[in-house]
Amino acid sequence: MSGKPTVTVDLWLTLIAELDGTQKSQKRYESRAELAGDVLRDHGFALDNAALLAASQEISRLVTSDHDLGVDLQFEDRVAQMLGLVDESLAENIDSETLSEVCAAIDTAFLDSPPQFLPGAIDVLAHLAKMDLNVALISNTGLTSATAYRGWFEAAGVLGHFEELTFSNEIACAKPNPAIFSSTLEPMKALPERSLHIGDNLLTDVSGAAGIGMHTGWISGHDDRDPIVKPDFTLDSISELPPVVDRWLSTLA
Repeated sequence: MSGKPTVTVDLWLTLIAELDGTQKSQKRYESRAELAGDVLRDHGFALDNAALLAASQEISRLVTSDHDLGVDLQFEDRVAQMLGLVDESLAENIDSETLSEVCAAIDTAFLDSPPQFLPGAIDVLAHLAKMDLNVALISNTGLTSATAYRGWFEAAGVLGHFEELTFSNEIACAKPNPAIFSSTLEPMKALPERSLHIGDNLLTDVSGAAGIGMHTGWISGHDDRDPIVKPDFTLDSISELPPVVDRWLSTLA
């Protein structure tokens, strides 16, 4: 295994957020329902947008609950689960081609109304990319595919800043499960004890990363729970990360 220092970062509320500072977009929920409904009606499934909207919102709740347990479904399976909430027989009767079209429509809703990178996030990624570090992303992800995220990152000019990108709905495993951290570090031959994970969630990010021996940095302000594990560093925003990385590097043998 390599001793090269490695920094891994969370995505939502660490690098990106909605315009209102949250990770929920009512506009995107509505767009998903409209675009997915158009596809389904084109294939003979008579579903109204209100039912699809309600199912999309319920799936968001289920995703969060699953993530807290360290599990996830692959993107297409999650979309099928959403359709099953509308009509139990729909997920069984829809063919793979139509399901793929629904998934593409849901991704279009994201790409048409994407979140924003938080202030300083792109500059911080560029700064880290110039250092002698591995840099990777570890994201618990909902109703947007890893493919859509990668394309969006490429358009934003940040894709090349990452050695690895791990999305929970691509590998069907979520933070705080130690496997998602390990599966990110292993391709880089990175050691947990020489790795620092940054995120906003005290359970999935801080406790999860600490559980495999990584150092941790917590971006405060979004999680008011008592920490299971105290973070090694506390930041107000991602823009404070470069000096934190410098301080962390100075502690490594």
